[in-house]
Amino acid sequence: MIKNTLTTSDIMDLISDYKSEIRKLNAKISFCENRILELEELIDDENIFSASDSNDDNGNKLFSRTRKKETKPRKPYPLSDWDQIILDILKDNGKAQLSKDIYEQVFERAKKSGIYIDDIKSKAKINQCLVKLTSRRNDLVKVRYGGRGFAYCLPEWIDENGKIKSEYI
Repeated sequence: MIKNTLTTSDIMDLISDYKSEIRKLNAKISFCENRILELEELIDDENIFSASDSNDDNGNKLFSRTRKKETKPRKPYPLSDWDQIILDILKDNGKAQLSKDIYEQVFERAKKSGIYIDDIKSKAKINQCLVKLTSRRNDLVKVRYGGRGFAYCLPEWIDENGKIKSEYI
């Protein structure tokens, strides 16, 4: 058995911490009790009004629940050059592409357009774009591709079962 030896100052610190916790809990208890009393008073006040009194003379409700405002869907943000290159490659080829094929073709086009950095950073950028286009924007779909891993394709190239249509394989 491991023997713990506490110094006097350690013991005093622990006692102080525990007393502080007790004070916090007591404050929380009194706060909760006050809130309960306030809420019970509200219930009593509402019970004074009958269901018939909840409407005014014109039949309009006096009390109503406020609803959350509907949030508008965000507008999709513009595509980056990298995103556009990836989409163009898929459209130009007209079939689903494995990620390694996408990397090779994007590297070539990025070098031509002058946005190529180096292999590691460019590959990371392409990965980010593929994730963004599949997960957040739904411009691409990631599907299993004939035992060779995953391929990326456009959403309209997918049938109801989630498989690539035969003309895009």
